[in-house]
Amino acid sequence: MLNMTKYVNGYMTKWLFFATLVGIGGGISALALNAVIDFVSYWGVMLPLWLAPVIGGVIVSLLYRFDPNVLGSGTPKYIDGVNLYQGEITRRTWLTKLLASSATIGFQGSGGVEGPMVLMGGSLGNFIEKIPLFKRWLDKEDRRILTVCGAAGAIGAIFRSPLGGGIFAAELLYKTSLHYSDMFPAILSSTVGFVIYSTVGDANPLFAMPDYQTNPTNILYYALAGLLAGYASVWFMKLFHKTEEWGDWLVNKGARHYLPILGGALTGVILIFFPEVAGTGTAFIQNLIDASFGTWFLIAILVAKMFASSFTIGFRGSAGLVIPALFIGAVSGSILSNVFVGGGNGLSNALIISGMAASLASIANVPIAAAVLLIEMVGFQVGGSAVVGSVMGYIVGHRRMVYINMRHDDPDYRAAKEFRKLDRYFE
Repeated sequence: MLNMTKYVNGYMTKWLFFATLVGIGGGISALALNAVIDFVSYWGVMLPLWLAPVIGGVIVSLLYRFDPNVLGSGTPKYIDGVNLYQGEITRRTWLTKLLASSATIGFQGSGGVEGPMVLMGGSLGNFIEKIPLFKRWLDKEDRRILTVCGAAGAIGAIFRSPLGGGIFAAELLYKTSLHYSDMFPAILSSTVGFVIYSTVGDANPLFAMPDYQTNPTNILYYALAGLLAGYASVWFMKLFHKTEEWGDWLVNKGARHYLPILGGALTGVILIFFPEVAGTGTAFIQNLIDASFGTWFLIAILVAKMFASSFTIGFRGSAGLVIPALFIGAVSGSILSNVFVGGGNGLSNALIISGMAASLASIANVPIAAAVLLIEMVGFQVGGSAVVGSVMGYIVGHRRMVYINMRHDDPDYRAAKEFRKLDRYFE
């Protein structure tokens, strides 16, 4: 008993220190990424919309010569780095991913910040592990957990979500598992990252929404919004994976270095007609919360965002998929609001939040993190719609995942695959 107490105390002391240290780095990483994106955007908005994403693609193609990790969303590399390589992510990736993602998003490419953040945060964890003073206290398993903590600190900061960031970084790693050994240090790191970001940057939730009192009679509407957003997310995943296949075909033809440029050009064509889908799209999500839009316009925007994000990220631009998922879910919820409740009231906003949670749970297979993230992004008044939407989205999308290169020989992955064979209820 004494030995067990000593082990637990030593474990807690070690991770209180290291998770806090990495969380500080995660908060600084989030501040740096937002600052550089804002700087690039200042110049990007001066360019024609059709041209700006092409410039971003050129910069990503140039950075690829220094670090191949700059291509794509970054999240699959984080998953592989943790599950396959004991958390190994090259240290130079922090800087190259910062520059590539800022170029992609700042020059109006369609994507989010989650992919860059998990890779930058994970890279920072690797940097700390290499410091001679700390090496004697860390083994290979600890390096893996440090990488998870780095990603969690960055996500908790960038989304202003101290709990959700830690759960997301851990839940993302497997399709149906949530490892407590990963999650507890990750939540601590995520919380520290949030504190650092809030102290220096913006402490307000990511989205502002009027107070709304959940009504039990509206739960059916939440479920319908979750189903619609879940199926929209499945369509988006199919389109995204098909775009990646086209990109692979072009790579085999020797066009790897030019893919981000081509993706930027195709995205630019879409932006001529639908400028609302440029960049992260968070401003338009806030507009959906604040005002009503026509149904046909929303359908067109939904399709445009799917194609723009697929071209930007599927053709290896450096941006994440979480905020496009939130965009798709928000628009889906707003469409349902127009059909059933006429839009423009508290229930309409609840349906938007339900759709956002559903889309994130469906696309990334993170039902717990999706609900917690949305509650922390908006407020506890949407807790009911966020939870119901997350469950419905996961039911629809649990057989797919946008991050397809998970470790197939891992016991958790094999168990999840067998579970799906027996899971007749969702067939």
